[in-house]
Amino acid sequence: MGRAEFEYDEVGNTFYYVMLAFYSLVLIPATYFFWPTDQQVEEKVDEKLCQCEGDVDKRRRKAAVQPWRKTKKVISIVVLGVAWVVLAILIQKVASIENTHVEYDPYTILEIDHGASTSEIKKAYRDMSKKFHPDKGGDAIQFDRVAKAYQALTDEASRENWEKYGNPDGPTATQFGIALPKWLVSKEYGVWVLAFYGFIFMILLPVGVGYWWYNSIKYNVDKVLLDTTQLFGYFTRKTPRMEIHRAIMVLGGAFEFNKEYNNEIVLREADDVELPRLIKYLPLLGENKKERPLCLPYSIKARIMLHAHLSRLPIENEEILFDQRYTVARAHRLIEEMLSIAQQINYYTSTKIPIETIDNLIKIFPMMVQGLWPKNSVLLQLPHINDFNINYIRRQKVISCSDLAKLDSDKRRSVLNSLTDAQYRDVIVVLTSMPRLHIETSFEVSGEDDAHEITAGCLVTLKVKLTRLSLLDPAAADDDNLMRSYEDDDDSEKKEEEKEEGETPDTPNVEIKQKKKAWEKQPQKKKGGAKKKTVNKGGKKVVASAVASAAAAAELETPATPDTPKEAEKKKERRVKREEESGDESGSDEDDDDKDSGEEASGASPNDDSDEDDWVAESKKPVLEAKSYETHPVHCPFYPGEKYEWWWITLSFSEKKGQRRLIAPVTSCKTLVNEQTVEIRFPAPETRGAYMLQLGVQSDSYIDCNYAMDIKMDVKPAKEVVLPKYEDTEDEAEGEPIESSDEYTEESDDE
Repeated sequence: MGRAEFEYDEVGNTFYYVMLAFYSLVLIPATYFFWPTDQQVEEKVDEKLCQCEGDVDKRRRKAAVQPWRKTKKVISIVVLGVAWVVLAILIQKVASIENTHVEYDPYTILEIDHGASTSEIKKAYRDMSKKFHPDKGGDAIQFDRVAKAYQALTDEASRENWEKYGNPDGPTATQFGIALPKWLVSKEYGVWVLAFYGFIFMILLPVGVGYWWYNSIKYNVDKVLLDTTQLFGYFTRKTPRMEIHRAIMVLGGAFEFNKEYNNEIVLREADDVELPRLIKYLPLLGENKKERPLCLPYSIKARIMLHAHLSRLPIENEEILFDQRYTVARAHRLIEEMLSIAQQINYYTSTKIPIETIDNLIKIFPMMVQGLWPKNSVLLQLPHINDFNINYIRRQKVISCSDLAKLDSDKRRSVLNSLTDAQYRDVIVVLTSMPRLHIETSFEVSGEDDAHEITAGCLVTLKVKLTRLSLLDPAAADDDNLMRSYEDDDDSEKKEEEKEEGETPDTPNVEIKQKKKAWEKQPQKKKGGAKKKTVNKGGKKVVASAVASAAAAAELETPATPDTPKEAEKKKERRVKREEESGDESGSDEDDDDKDSGEEASGASPNDDSDEDDWVAESKKPVLEAKSYETHPVHCPFYPGEKYEWWWITLSFSEKKGQRRLIAPVTSCKTLVNEQTVEIRFPAPETRGAYMLQLGVQSDSYIDCNYAMDIKMDVKPAKEVVLPKYEDTEDEAEGEPIESSDEYTEESDDE
């Protein structure tokens, strides 16, 4: 058997093949990801955006990076072009490589055709021997090749070796080429190559991994410093009932604003001049408190930046303005960390955090986005609205943005008569972009026979279906290309609701209904209509249907509706199938109908075709489906960066003395585009009775987009666990012991 030989690439041919393969694998994906895209789409979208001063300035700052983007675009094109030129050179080099390997062919050496006869082979051999014989002055090497070729064609053993191994002498050594030039392992350059590998794998790589590890262990999963997390936990336990000003003070003490922990923080000379000037206009700053680290200079500066942002104080110094934008941009993530810490302390420690603290932390989100204090009018979220025309607008009984959106176009234009047509257009654009939610709720109990019956101690899932609509309908437009109100569409829905319930709601700000789909069976309404419950939220009355929002109670108290012919036919088919399987033909048709109607009313029919279709549709959904957090852009001219709509959902329960407590962790909804269902799981109370839960849906982008509703939950007694009972045998019934058949005796052995 032939041995193996390893040899380096002396010429460099195989090295080019390997380089071409790896270079192509890197260059093609890199071209796809780094090739610059066209930006014409953004220019077209800008025409429909608000043209207020804050938005224009934000877009101007974003466009200020465009020259650098153009430079990067040119650099990317040049680099990719050079890379493809190098690829073309490699392809040309590989294509020009000559194939030095020649397959051994004795016919070619003897210069005869394949399949020549023996006489022709001998004749060719004699002629070429005379020509190349060494004694006659011929080439000795060529003569050996001729003799070897003649032997390969005439000798049986040599011919067999040639046909099997390609060589008359038998198998030769197998050669493996290493696609590296031989000079890499030579004595002259081998030491430098080893030094290069040692530098890469023993110095550069460990240092890079160590630097990454050292920086990563300072942050938690949410990219917040662990020291900041401990700071928030300390002050939350110290002051469980935290007001908004106290929360902002603790927020300013985050170590992300300290230069010792964050290298991006810059100590400026302008701080000694500009910060004292701003303190004069911020009476609630609390800079004289001696509480570390809240009294340190970095914390006071961060608190000044946040208070100036909420008060909308103008800052002329560009360096201080840059620091303010940096502070406000990182406040959102820190507030979310404070909210998470407060919930962990409430659930996992003996310190109980009041729900008012949770509400205050959630209120800070839209405050930072819009740059407003709670005492300010929510109408200041609209462009070109200031303190000078707020009083006139309030006298027209317009308090919130939804009040302004409900007015007809003529009345709205008269209320905003101090604005020019271009400014009024910006107000309409912002009202169109603001959200309005339609909320539907339903209870579900997993693992039970009746999924809508809540028993004591069971695990309940509250499904909150959020449907986002525009505060002002963008489909309608006036002759002057201005948007119309959604009032007509909203009034028609209210009239239907009032006609069915016989009651006029106080305010139309919240739409909370329990509608079923068109193809589902509609339950009959109870006599007298559903009772309404009004909840005070922020000085406004919010109407919620107490009975209609509880799906379990509504279905238990609602009688079954008559079956359609199609449903009756399905029931009959199922009944016949059951009779055939059981062999009992004397079953009662009325009992089967009652059983079928009960199964359909509870939604737990095992033979329901719609359930099977839903299961198939659910199984076809992708398991790792991910949604983008970029939902709807928020109009926030005072916020330094782009912001998208997110929502926070709370579920609480009113205890004695009017106190509320959370019964489930605060849930965030960051992917709501048009419609989304959020599931909230919590344990049911241990005692039976009717409980009234409070559901809150709050926006983290707009101050007045808060919704509250009461949900009635009827908790029934826990079902008794019935143990399986086995029938006794005749011997057990008479009291005689049963002998084991496995007992070994001598008699049984003899038998």
